[in-house]
Amino acid sequence: MGLAQLAVFVRPPKSGTVKTRLAARLGDAGAARLYQAFAEDTIALCSRVRAAGRVHLALWSAGSDDTVSDWAKRLGTSPRIQPAGDLGVRLAAAFDEGLRDYQRVVIIGSDMPTLPIELIGAAFDSLERSAFMLGPAHDGGYYAIGATRRVRPSFEGVRWSTGNALADTVKANAPQQPAMLPPWYDIDEPEDLAVLRAHLSIDPAAAPATARCMAELARTQR
Repeated sequence: MGLAQLAVFVRPPKSGTVKTRLAARLGDAGAARLYQAFAEDTIALCSRVRAAGRVHLALWSAGSDDTVSDWAKRLGTSPRIQPAGDLGVRLAAAFDEGLRDYQRVVIIGSDMPTLPIELIGAAFDSLERSAFMLGPAHDGGYYAIGATRRVRPSFEGVRWSTGNALADTVKANAPQQPAMLPPWYDIDEPEDLAVLRAHLSIDPAAAPATARCMAELARTQR
């Protein structure tokens, strides 16, 4: 895949600051434990991507702590701190830095722990044919976004954390037509946990850290 970068966005797993919508079901501490498991599985995915091909890794964090430093070390990189501003500002910063050194950059989050490695490969492959790509999520957002040096996506007018984020991003980049990956699901709302639980009941290896954490949380909530 030469001159390609996969960047992952994370947050320090501090109680009360991550997955706050899940806290209604799990409590602040439980939501933070589950988010850390999500991130652990995402870091493992990124490591597998690096082992499978010539892809460099970057980790962008909303803050710094020992856990974030450990994640970055495992990826063979140093943590970058996301700038202040909405998600569009933070994505733009990651693209601006990544596209200075790499021909293709794909950015993922850390709230879809079961994301298959095949979709990461498909994201980079799509950038061979298109200058811009999106991986739609079930909630109207997206789990991945990628670009080449020919274009840095615009995020003007995107309504973040709504069901309009994907459509708004497509509109902001018109007339450029993004390549679309197959959809996948992320975990933001309490009802999303049922989807995740069902998936992991069939295939716990899809997200081992998350499967273990959800089993532990289920035992403590009985």
